[in-house]
Amino acid sequence: MVEIKFNGQRYAYWQQVHISASVDDLAASVTLAVTRPGTGQRLGVDANTVIEVLIEGTVVTTIRPDSIRRHVDANSHSIDIEARSLGRELIDCQYSQTLSGLSLDEIVKRLCSTFNVPVQVTAKAAVVPDFSLQCESPANALINAARAANLLLYATPDGGLLLTEPSSAAPVATLVYGEHIESYTVVDEYKLRYSDYLVKGYDYRNDLALKGAVKDSGITFFRPLHIMADKTGQGVGGCDRRATTERNRRQARANRIDLEVVGWTHAGGVWDINSQVRVIIPDEDIDGVYLIGDRAFTLDDQRGSMTRLSVMKREAFLGDPAPGKAKRGAKHKAKSQDERLIYATDLE
Repeated sequence: MVEIKFNGQRYAYWQQVHISASVDDLAASVTLAVTRPGTGQRLGVDANTVIEVLIEGTVVTTIRPDSIRRHVDANSHSIDIEARSLGRELIDCQYSQTLSGLSLDEIVKRLCSTFNVPVQVTAKAAVVPDFSLQCESPANALINAARAANLLLYATPDGGLLLTEPSSAAPVATLVYGEHIESYTVVDEYKLRYSDYLVKGYDYRNDLALKGAVKDSGITFFRPLHIMADKTGQGVGGCDRRATTERNRRQARANRIDLEVVGWTHAGGVWDINSQVRVIIPDEDIDGVYLIGDRAFTLDDQRGSMTRLSVMKREAFLGDPAPGKAKRGAKHKAKSQDERLIYATDLE
């Protein structure tokens, strides 16, 4: 059963549910809907209301509403809620901030504190010499910096964020097709991959051009992706690690398995992202341990309660095992438009 809890009230028995989270997103997303006889009343929620969402009594996310729709006719009324967890402010807001000489975990804590977003840190990262935002979304800069450091930054049940390493813990469950897995999709999305990854940057302190490059041996024709590195990446692994991480993440998303499992829980509790699971699909010669990258709890009239899991190899979330030094180019003055100061931006 899914419930929402706020201001000492609980509402349960939602007829349609979709609760999703990803290791690549700072906010979980929630959609709830119900239709009842009669005219009904307002839910008592406004823009400031903080709502806990529970599955079988366990809090799975903490949200603020993005929108609430009430429809009333002569015989019934319906309520539709769309909401995201508290980290949404880091995604939606445009903000300016300059920080120097702090480690990535300290930067995450400071920005989360500014937006009143709870944060947990279980990993340490290198010092970021310069972290700059100019009228930008903080989420973009934080995600890019976390990737460059081989770390994950994602939403937690309290609505906040966790900065941590990809899980290396034992699988929480074994899923076998025909027993636990109702259906599966093997995804090969080749358009996400490139033959050559080149990340360019600039060390303004030492007046040096920087670059890092890596190849995807699985793409044998010329299909390059050139990226202008954000400023924050230089202190947490440099351009080489940024290029390797970009390749690995794209390989993971391009070669993944989407699973549909009956129910919302396993023996240890509810399914969660950044946990590992053993997947066995004999017809596909699949028998291995995978990391859960995306997870969605769903409920509808046709199929009941289901969990959709996107799983991929843990190695896909890792770049180089240790920070490498970016290759240095010729020393020159940054005067042209192409060599302007690059602040933290969203790099696809």
